[in-house]
Amino acid sequence: MHYCSCCRCAYRSPSVSLLQLTEHRELRSAFGLGSLCHYPFYEEALQMAEDGKISCRVLRTEMLECLGDTDFLAKLYCIRQACQVILRERATRMFLADTGKKILSSIIVKARKSPKRFEEVFEDMICFLEQTDHWENTEAELATRGSETPYHPKRVSAKTMGSASSSRIHGTVQVKHLNFYDIVLDFILMDSFEDLENPPISIQNVVNNRWLNSSFKETAVASSCWTVLKQKRQHMKVPLMQDGFIAHFYAVCEHISPVLAWGFLGPKSSLHDFCCFFKDQVLFFLKDIFDLEKVRYSCVETLAEDILHLLHRRSELLLAYLGADSLRHINGCVGTPLHLVPSSMLETRVQ
Repeated sequence: MHYCSCCRCAYRSPSVSLLQLTEHRELRSAFGLGSLCHYPFYEEALQMAEDGKISCRVLRTEMLECLGDTDFLAKLYCIRQACQVILRERATRMFLADTGKKILSSIIVKARKSPKRFEEVFEDMICFLEQTDHWENTEAELATRGSETPYHPKRVSAKTMGSASSSRIHGTVQVKHLNFYDIVLDFILMDSFEDLENPPISIQNVVNNRWLNSSFKETAVASSCWTVLKQKRQHMKVPLMQDGFIAHFYAVCEHISPVLAWGFLGPKSSLHDFCCFFKDQVLFFLKDIFDLEKVRYSCVETLAEDILHLLHRRSELLLAYLGADSLRHINGCVGTPLHLVPSSMLETRVQ
């Protein structure tokens, strides 16, 4: 047993390396965190990470400004548990789905296209996911998309670090954990952002060609997206997969991926500005939930509460950015009024 210097309370010290202990001391010194005894949920996860019991597709340690890979994995474990708590409530699931649909629809509207067909396939996907009898098949479907191994600090190598990115490019990335972080934030959003940061050379050449007009460039980008999706669909030979989650997901991608690609890669415009703002808000949200100063890692319930508040906060900022004109257009397409998240739902501690 060891004793916390700030309050003399006893706590179980996790078996961490000298480097990690130094990192945690520097963190406590810089931010006045005191001791890990204030974060028993995190401390337990830290031990599991050090023992190699937590797996992930991609280590996002530097991107999310974690102290090290073990720190990232420990927080990831806690966040996964908190996401399970958050999504138990159907009202929360519907809030996330409704907000996501409105934000993505607004991107399509800013591209001067109709979001009607996108909203139809998006609703189909949400209805599919709400049916619990599909969950087991969905989990099996995602789990067969490659290989995921537990991270162990003593066995990590540069080759291992790059394997997730390489396998994702070839369409074989495994999503072993069925939760909001692993599917929506990591697999869908972060992978998409990374792909858009490194588009194929052929697309880069088209976009950077000064002699081609914007209309031709936009069409070329869309054609490239559709070609990739068509190739991925051809690999879904199992009948179950042809009507499973990935098939629904690709149907959504057919409508939103070309618009997002052009928004990020195309010329500066209101579409480009909003796409960048959307990406920034996702990254800020992820950094916040991986920050001991922004959320409470004392137990799963408090962490879930703080993550949910941050979700509302970032959603409110995105919806406010859209402005009245865009929201009015979207509401006219979907036929239901948009309800902004009331400020009363936000705690002053969440900035």
